[in-house]
Amino acid sequence: MRTTSTTLLRADNRRHARRGFALMDAVVGGVLLSIGMITVLSVGGQAMSMQRRGEIDVRAAAALDELLSSVLTEGPADYEKLHPLSGRFEPGSPYEDFEFMLTIEPGGSGVPARVVARVTHDRGRDYSVETSLAEKRGEETDPIRMPAEPIDREARHAQKQQARDGTSASSGTTPPAP
Repeated sequence: MRTTSTTLLRADNRRHARRGFALMDAVVGGVLLSIGMITVLSVGGQAMSMQRRGEIDVRAAAALDELLSSVLTEGPADYEKLHPLSGRFEPGSPYEDFEFMLTIEPGGSGVPARVVARVTHDRGRDYSVETSLAEKRGEETDPIRMPAEPIDREARHAQKQQARDGTSASSGTTPPAP
């Protein structure tokens, strides 16, 4: 009879040991899951931050390009007579959260003007570019750029569609075979 009670005790201890092992397994699984979640969330946060910074960098480059293009269009000598050399971009523009500053050092006879364009984002990041631009020559006013004949874009599109589909533009039917 002693062996039967000892066997029952051992079986009972094994059941308790299994329950303890399952509890320990659940705790270890929870810790590993927590570590994984923390890692995923931190990587996601860094990715969002890098994406936002990249967006700001691209908009800053476009703002610098726009500034330099307008200096090139107006000419370095006339630009400051027509536009401010520093300030904020207009509200509603894609660059409204940037300030700008232009420095134009005039050139001389045959020497290009030195132009430095700088934009600063509201978060404090500073972007700048420096280039040399030639002065506009002559007294000729800027030409008016208009086509000699008006362009009918709808008719042009219909002709391209007709050539592609092989259909008549007016009726929408396939023309008879020759």
